[in-house]
Amino acid sequence: MALPERPDEGSVRSKTPKSISLTGRINLIVIVSLAIGLGLVAALFATSLVNARQRLTKEALVREADMLYTSIENFMMVGEAPIVIKFFTEVRRLDTGFILGLFRRNGESAFSDNATIAMVNGNLGQSRFTPRTEPALAIMPPERPYFDAASMAPTQSIFFRWKDGGRTYDRVYRPLLNLPKCTACHGADHTIRGVIDLRTDVTPFLMAQQATIGASTAGFIFMVIALALVIGRFMRSVVVRPVQAIGRVCTAVTEGDFSGRVDVTRSDEVGQLAATVNDMVQGLYERFELTKYVSADTISSITDGQQPKRVTRTLLFSDVRGFTAYTEQHGADAVVSVLNRLIEEQVRIIHGHGGDIDKFVGDEIVAVFSGDGAPMRACLAAGEIRDLAGRASEFDGLVVGVGIATGTVIQGMIGFSRRADFTVIGDPVNVASRLCSVARAGEAMVCDCTFNEMRTLGQTLLVPAITSLRDSPPTRPAPGNSAMSETGSRMTFMGPYRVKLKGKAEEQRVYLLTGADVGQGGPRG
Repeated sequence: MALPERPDEGSVRSKTPKSISLTGRINLIVIVSLAIGLGLVAALFATSLVNARQRLTKEALVREADMLYTSIENFMMVGEAPIVIKFFTEVRRLDTGFILGLFRRNGESAFSDNATIAMVNGNLGQSRFTPRTEPALAIMPPERPYFDAASMAPTQSIFFRWKDGGRTYDRVYRPLLNLPKCTACHGADHTIRGVIDLRTDVTPFLMAQQATIGASTAGFIFMVIALALVIGRFMRSVVVRPVQAIGRVCTAVTEGDFSGRVDVTRSDEVGQLAATVNDMVQGLYERFELTKYVSADTISSITDGQQPKRVTRTLLFSDVRGFTAYTEQHGADAVVSVLNRLIEEQVRIIHGHGGDIDKFVGDEIVAVFSGDGAPMRACLAAGEIRDLAGRASEFDGLVVGVGIATGTVIQGMIGFSRRADFTVIGDPVNVASRLCSVARAGEAMVCDCTFNEMRTLGQTLLVPAITSLRDSPPTRPAPGNSAMSETGSRMTFMGPYRVKLKGKAEEQRVYLLTGADVGQGGPRG
């Protein structure tokens, strides 16, 4: 049964959805914050200035309307209406931006004809005022409904903005009341006898305001960009670059490079983070180096606790055949070199199938397989190690034998306070060791417990034993021959055989892991 492949970490990282970089996010936050913050301040300031200008203009118009009201009232009381007409005419000739006007309550110009003179003479019962002969003042008709609002009770001044001929005016309609002292001439049948029209040209102010707003907007944009560049550069220096350096170190660690470190020159939060990352990388490096000398279970026990416990494990023992004689015939350097290459190849195979190296005893390797499919994975590893016999020339003719056993063992710290080893002990350990001793060069021998567990899962193909174990020739495979069946889901075995193992009163049923080409029609264990 083939094991599921571990997904490539690089491919997993490459599937990470793309997003804005940290630099881009910081620049975006800075620009948005400055634009909103400074924009609100600028908008509030501009609004305050505009409102203040409009308020001052309105107050000035009110004062001027009041003064005009008082002037007209005083002129009228002494019967000097012609002076009022002259006053209006002279004001219009001045280039001050102010325009004065007076309307009757029906909207007609107050000095456009002799209707008012005739009415006053009639109310007085005498020809007090002489009808006018000079041309009437040219006054544009009033703006309704502003005029209607000003000429009706309750009395109130009406302010509005008016445009004419490309010019803009702030305009006020001020009711002219028919006071008791005025009724002798104008009658007592109405409250409002006219509306004063006062206009001031605000076009220059609006143009200046627009120019100021344009210049302020340009200055605001320039200031936002300048501040964004300054703040962005600062943030990149104090945050982004250190974080990028930390990222590069962490990426190197994921690729197995523990040499990188982050330069720590500050004591702030980023500096503390960098120091922590350096400590983490150093710890990972030490742990990585430790795995070369200590089993993964030993390292895990330090974290998970060192209490012994009973667990089910599959043990794999491998031993180099004829190694003692080889050491007597070769120099120390040659012996260590070829042994290290042979052990390195076996360790690669064992780790590739999820096994853990428990210990090295001279030329012997003790490996432990745990978890789901442990017997199958151990046999897969044994098959590949057994296949090394076909490459014996690469290892100066040295070949290994393998023994496998499955069962309940005690796992924990063995030793005393000053020297201890986290390992496994129990009958399956002894059985695997004995089977390794019984196996000949290029053979992998499996105990009955391992075979039965795999058979329960349908992972075995069995070739019946024709001869006794010692009478049969060693099952050394040809180069490239595998112990896996053609379907890739079952292992092929030969047996059962009965062997006498040291420490066992009765003979044990064992099986040879073979490389025989057995198809689907072969006998199944």
